[in-house]
Amino acid sequence: MDTSNSSSSSLYNIPHLAEDGGNWITYKERVFTAIGAHNLRRYVDGRATFPAPLALDPSMNLLAATPAEIEAHEDLIDEFYHKDSLVKQQLFSMISDHVLLQVQSLDNSSMIWKEICKIHEGKSDLVKIDIH
Repeated sequence: MDTSNSSSSSLYNIPHLAEDGGNWITYKERVFTAIGAHNLRRYVDGRATFPAPLALDPSMNLLAATPAEIEAHEDLIDEFYHKDSLVKQQLFSMISDHVLLQVQSLDNSSMIWKEICKIHEGKSDLVKIDIH
């Protein structure tokens, strides 16, 4: 396999998405495979959610959580950002700077992936044939 048009990342070495989207079908499958192999697919399909805020004690307008619960909640937030950042890193390492500039301000990897899909769906030179 020609790796001259590839990028190394912390997940897998996947060929770059062509600027014109000509390799979109194979790129998309490789992304899903690489991200799925690390149990991170829910970060691109939108199923991963940011941890809900801790509850407030309405009588005092303070957190109704113990220090241990607060720490555990912070760990959940850190884990979400860590995994979301791994997916972002994988996506950013395989797209052109032009596309990166279009998606970099989006909040999470799911939103970034949806925008990349929106940009490239239907642009592939390859044709996917579904034989029934």
